[in-house]
Amino acid sequence: MMYPIPSWVYDSVVYQIFPDRFFIGKGKTVEDKKDLYLKRGGTIEKWGVPPRKLPDAQHVKVFYGGDLWGIAEKIDYLEELGVNAVYLTPIFLSDTNHKYDTIDYFKIDPQFGGKRAFVHLLKVLHSRNIKLILDGVFNHVGSQHPWFKKARKKDPEYVNRFFLYRDRHRSWFDVGSLPELNVEVEEVREYILKVVQHYLEVGVDGWRLDCGHDLGPLVNLWINMKVKEFSSEKYLVSEIWTYPAGWEMVDGLMNYNFRSLVLSYVNGETDSIGTELERAYRETKNIFGCWNMLDSHDTPRLATTVPVKDLRKLAIVLQFTYPGVPLVYYGTEIGLTGGEDPECRATMEWNREKWDMELFEFYKKMIRFRRTDPGLRFGEFILLKEKPLAFMRKAPHPLQDTIVVVNPEEEKNVVLSLPDGKIMNATPLFDIFTGEKFHVDGGVVKVPVGRRSFRILKPIDLRVGRYRLYKRV
Repeated sequence: MMYPIPSWVYDSVVYQIFPDRFFIGKGKTVEDKKDLYLKRGGTIEKWGVPPRKLPDAQHVKVFYGGDLWGIAEKIDYLEELGVNAVYLTPIFLSDTNHKYDTIDYFKIDPQFGGKRAFVHLLKVLHSRNIKLILDGVFNHVGSQHPWFKKARKKDPEYVNRFFLYRDRHRSWFDVGSLPELNVEVEEVREYILKVVQHYLEVGVDGWRLDCGHDLGPLVNLWINMKVKEFSSEKYLVSEIWTYPAGWEMVDGLMNYNFRSLVLSYVNGETDSIGTELERAYRETKNIFGCWNMLDSHDTPRLATTVPVKDLRKLAIVLQFTYPGVPLVYYGTEIGLTGGEDPECRATMEWNREKWDMELFEFYKKMIRFRRTDPGLRFGEFILLKEKPLAFMRKAPHPLQDTIVVVNPEEEKNVVLSLPDGKIMNATPLFDIFTGEKFHVDGGVVKVPVGRRSFRILKPIDLRVGRYRLYKRV
């Protein structure tokens, strides 16, 4: 079963925030808030100190103080960047900084400002026409969740809601603090759907399902049925680290397959990915709802995996021009680095003198272009060439088409045959970055593409005196 993707998703650029590391609101420091962390077994660290892996995963108990108040205070920054949707990693009551070990789904963690901060943030985001997507962790709970504590005491009402084996229990990836829920039990499913319904009623615009592959297709479908029962304009995306096709019961998934292909291409590990991208486009029915991502809180940062900025730009171009929703992980737009978790979860840098401003401006332009260009929002994907990678995003009108060339190797002269019979002879193709023009000759265009460079070309109407090339097309 497949639902129509909400209309606003086609125009979206999503910004992912790990709340503890984004900004501390109300003029406070983590020292001012230390009691919120220390009384629950945590420790605090100063803003800007790089996170590091600690024995027994104790780094998950290190807090920097970021909260929902702080995100709301940075609304002007989000608007300047140009994003129009925010995805927050979990914000419900939990004893860790990542909060994937939920204790109470109906309580916004006081460390993040509680319910008042959440309602305020939602109001502020919506006042700027920015959507809010929450992280739903329903495959497992935290070991301090009341259900699990009762199950461990052999309470018959709760025992079957988990997977208990003598002195052990089944947990996500065998992490003991993350006991898996038995989603086959009706009470568990009803509870999950009640949580989903509650926050939709509060006003959130969508959900991201954590561990969607663990939940399985049927539970993904059940949750999306609840979401769409509430409103066809509410969005559901699922975390599934596989080839993207076959998960049409949700609006989209986090497209880690896209990430792996693109990073391999720009880093020279393969010289062609066009066929793979085309096949995924053709076979993934909900491709326009999938998140095109290059990094996240679960991966090394883009500036670490692709340290050469010119090559990194090629990855970003593909992220914004391939069908789907670009997802920008906080700080990637200014060049933050970081390896595997927890290094990839460093605090946001707010001193602009330390930003890569050229990269920041590049992101702003790509975001603006992606949000306004019809070809990129819903155009068909047509592969034009494998080496270097070239494709067209074919739109309903030829002047809305977008042609993209990405060249990670040496300079090349590229000859492209454009498969749109309504792109007229002599049509100028305008490079949106350089301003250069290249003319179509019999449906073919010849374009030089520099080393580690790219082209994004848009057809423009040719006018000679009173003559217009596209007067009847």
